[in-house]
Amino acid sequence: MLLALLSLPAFGQDAPDPKIAMPILLKVLTYDVNFEARGRGEFVVLVASENGQQAEREKLLGVLTGLSVATIKNRPLKFVGTEFRDEGSLQSEIDRHKASAVLAVPGLSEKALNAVSEVSQDNQIYTLSLDRSMVEKALAVGVTQAGGRPQILINEKASRAVGAKFESAVLKLAKVIQ
Repeated sequence: MLLALLSLPAFGQDAPDPKIAMPILLKVLTYDVNFEARGRGEFVVLVASENGQQAEREKLLGVLTGLSVATIKNRPLKFVGTEFRDEGSLQSEIDRHKASAVLAVPGLSEKALNAVSEVSQDNQIYTLSLDRSMVEKALAVGVTQAGGRPQILINEKASRAVGAKFESAVLKLAKVIQ
């Protein structure tokens, strides 16, 4: 199934179409050998943006809530928007929503990106992106585009830091960042 999704054309010049990229990203998470140990119940993805990015976040949330994917390994899937202000507020949102992952809205500042990474490591939850540079710098997993096709990115160091260990089947398909 993952191979079939990767054969779909991507969207736009710089960023993948979230309707295509997010199902791939969610499928990649199921290849984490520790996925089952990460809990039960709703799989909540916090969609984090900064002040001034509300429109981008809401547009992304609109696409994500309209996805045909409703579960991830039999866990109901839910997307929740949040505005990043500081590490404490992000921690509060993770606790309040029992988040399993944080998806960083493209364009997040370096400071916010590092804070998302640190708080996610403290909570052992996934960090996700649809922006190549964010995965290269600090986040665990992303889907971008390369040559007009979706490209899985896995930041090995960031993945280990949040407790993820991906099966070789997905590592063979991904661009692994050391």
